[in-house]
Amino acid sequence: MDPTLIALASAGGTAVVSAMATDGWETLRSGVVTLWRRFRPDSAAELERDLEASRSALLAAPDTESQPVRQALQSAWQGRMLTLFLEDRAAATEFEDMLSKLAEAGSHRRNVTFNAEARDHGRVYQAGGNQFISER
Repeated sequence: MDPTLIALASAGGTAVVSAMATDGWETLRSGVVTLWRRFRPDSAAELERDLEASRSALLAAPDTESQPVRQALQSAWQGRMLTLFLEDRAAATEFEDMLSKLAEAGSHRRNVTFNAEARDHGRVYQAGGNQFISER
């Protein structure tokens, strides 16, 4: 089995599940559905339902279960991607191009600048992403 296809399917499954809880979901979802319609038109409607069901499951998972749910969904989507790529190498090439374009578009987002001032015993906490604060 081609290790390149395995790596691409792994990246694809991870990208699909990672996007489910982000603003980029609709764009990635649309790209995957378009790819399926092109290479497996008979199962595109089922794929759309499965994408939405997967997203609903991920978003509904309690915090304590979110990581196992995420891992299970990634495995499932990696398998679907690999099956498609093994059936038609052109699908793998198109998917790889789509991921590259999405990554490029994401890197062109505008920069955000934070400004803050703390006085006396004040504190300022700023983050452009996740932030974890632990005090002892």
